[in-house]
Amino acid sequence: PFFVNRGGLPVDEPTWERMWRHVGRIHPEGDRVAQRIRGAADLPKIPIPSVPVFQPSTPIPERLEAVQRYIRELQYNHTGTQFFEIKKSRPLTGLMDLAKEMTKEALPIKCLEAVILGIYLTNNMTTLDRFPISFKTHFSGNYFRHIVLGVNFGGRYGALGISRREELMYKAPVFRTLSELIFDFEEAYRRCWHTLKKVKLGHCVSHDPHSVEQIEWKHSILDLEKLTREDFRKELERHARDMRLKIGKGTGPPSPTKDRKKDVSSPQRGQASPHRRNSRGDRRPSGEKKPADSKAMPDLNGYQIRV
Repeated sequence: PFFVNRGGLPVDEPTWERMWRHVGRIHPEGDRVAQRIRGAADLPKIPIPSVPVFQPSTPIPERLEAVQRYIRELQYNHTGTQFFEIKKSRPLTGLMDLAKEMTKEALPIKCLEAVILGIYLTNNMTTLDRFPISFKTHFSGNYFRHIVLGVNFGGRYGALGISRREELMYKAPVFRTLSELIFDFEEAYRRCWHTLKKVKLGHCVSHDPHSVEQIEWKHSILDLEKLTREDFRKELERHARDMRLKIGKGTGPPSPTKDRKKDVSSPQRGQASPHRRNSRGDRRPSGEKKPADSKAMPDLNGYQIRV
């Protein structure tokens, strides 16, 4: 039933072709099954999950629950076929276009797709910090990888995502520290007989859906085999502190495209790289101590008028 176009919505041809090829490979009569489904006129309509819409007064925790409920309603993709191709190196604006496509097609998703969708659905929650959390675990001679979207609201940590296991996806923002959140995931893995080997933590994601910056997926890589328990906790708290400092300096979730707009008249604009833009953002607090520069202020005001 997951091959059926939910509610009659059109699905792009590449997505459908991938599904039909998969059916042809694994089913003894795959081609005929595909043609029979394509030609059927009496297939029941599959209900389409509604993208959550919020009132301005809706509290952030309730919004997160609604977003997680929507992700869960899409269902986990057990088919072995990836319906949406996600390249982590793509700029944020491209990933947000892909997330919009996910909401239109309403097909089952996996954990990485859920992270992209979670970012898309929380972009208007500007008081919420979002950052990726990746896990590498070991079980029965094999390694497994999983990813969720970490969130921080009002100093409390939680997570959004999807998994085969209920305890490895949504976490309400009730954890006082990042280490408490990660230790909760570790305990959940232990109940599934998995041993946590590595944790990768990214930095906060911009709330600007048009940002051309890439998501920083692995700012901190923590190898549990090389860290004591206390060192592991300290590294987690160090990462949390780094994220707070980065946001405080204005180089976190706010749009990096705004920084680029201020540099339109700069002759070195074409040579700028994401790292150099970040370094300028790091120096911004010291730059704000010079408001008396009468030459710079008229140019800035003039630029604002032109915009």
